[in-house]
Amino acid sequence: MDKKQRIILTMLELVVEQGVHATPMSQVAKEAGVAVGTIYHYFKNKEQIIEEIYSMICQDFGIVLMANVPEDESFEKQYRIMWLNLYNYFLGNPLAFKFMEFVGVPPIITSEIRLKNVVHFVNIKNKFLTAILKKDIRDVHLRLVLQMTMGNVISATRLKFKKELPMSSNQIDDAIKMSWDSIKV
Repeated sequence: MDKKQRIILTMLELVVEQGVHATPMSQVAKEAGVAVGTIYHYFKNKEQIIEEIYSMICQDFGIVLMANVPEDESFEKQYRIMWLNLYNYFLGNPLAFKFMEFVGVPPIITSEIRLKNVVHFVNIKNKFLTAILKKDIRDVHLRLVLQMTMGNVISATRLKFKKELPMSSNQIDDAIKMSWDSIKV
């Protein structure tokens, strides 16, 4: 792993554990095994590192959600795969999940930064817009549909991480069905 990657990963770990404001650059440097000046060689400031982490995770979302989604299946089956893709991504990347929960939100992540990262979600947005046009799902504002979908996956992931439910395969199936029922026509 190169120095820039170590800085990013260390910042990710520390801000998830301590919060953005409680994570000084000196600690990032020490734990990444680099000089403070090395951090400033790659990044202007802490905010730029946070923005890069946010962009990397958004890019992952855009790729992961659409992985193995068959074009020739019903939207309901595609939805199930997308839901599971995101859920499994969160389980396999707890730091990314916690970052998006606690750091990847306003005011830390501004509207401007969020807009810059919309490009990573174009395929997902188009898939859902097509489903709305084909009347596979409710004709409501796209942002609402996506938020309801994401919120369900996030809630299921929280239940698993907090050990409030084991999220057995039956519970996952129930969560997907409830999520689907909330947007289907």
